[in-house]
Amino acid sequence: LVRWASEHLGSHTALWLAERLADLAWQCSARRRATVHANLSLQVNEPVGEPSPLVRAVFRNFGRYLVECFSVHTQPSPQVHVEGLQHLEAAHARGRGVIVLTGHVGNWEVGAIMLHRMGWPMTVIALPHGDPGTDGLFNGLRTRGGLTVIPLGPGAMRQSLKVLKDGRLLGVLGDHVFAGQALQVSLGPHAWLVPRGPALLSVRAHAPIVPVFCLREGPWAFRLCVEPPLWPQVQVDGSGAVQALTYQYAGVLERYVRQVPTQWLMFRPVTGSPP
Repeated sequence: LVRWASEHLGSHTALWLAERLADLAWQCSARRRATVHANLSLQVNEPVGEPSPLVRAVFRNFGRYLVECFSVHTQPSPQVHVEGLQHLEAAHARGRGVIVLTGHVGNWEVGAIMLHRMGWPMTVIALPHGDPGTDGLFNGLRTRGGLTVIPLGPGAMRQSLKVLKDGRLLGVLGDHVFAGQALQVSLGPHAWLVPRGPALLSVRAHAPIVPVFCLREGPWAFRLCVEPPLWPQVQVDGSGAVQALTYQYAGVLERYVRQVPTQWLMFRPVTGSPP
């Protein structure tokens, strides 16, 4: 329904409808509401009341995220304020490729498409959806936006290393473990599980990790934040270098999530024991 509205109605109407549907999801999905509530409580360092307007805002921002994904191709010139692009330029100039790391913050899909429009073509690693129709829908949106998709699964590591070896950009999500091994990092008194895959890629390819976040500042207004590159410590053994780098990018992710907690669209628990 949100897709249809995004393609056939004006942006204002589509956003209004998406917010109403998000409110309905917020009311009806107790499990997801509880998960978002628990995740936000970790980030703001204090218990979040229930019911909480913060939790409701997360659901609404997810509705906005969907409208933006479905209609970004009809928006020739969204307002994008870019900060720190020189960090990406400097990292790319080293010729080892760049791992562009982000999280489920703001609109990561639109951020990748905006980088492509700025002359930075990217290959992204994406978790396949369980439903083939949904999977084809989102991959079609990415391909239409100029992105190349590597499905997360067998062969993803080999393909990703090839992208970096060729000196290209590889987009990854670093705030939740979908497959493979995880590392625990401190999040107040709790342990946040983050994937070690981005750090493992960085160590194996000797490629820098550049954290990038596309934050929403209004209807079709974004701030694209590019952080300084994180380099693997080549003088440290492989496992130690992976752990050190994972802690580094987890710290950057945590900083942005705390900055815009209601734009952290995480509907799965982020704490627990490593898989």
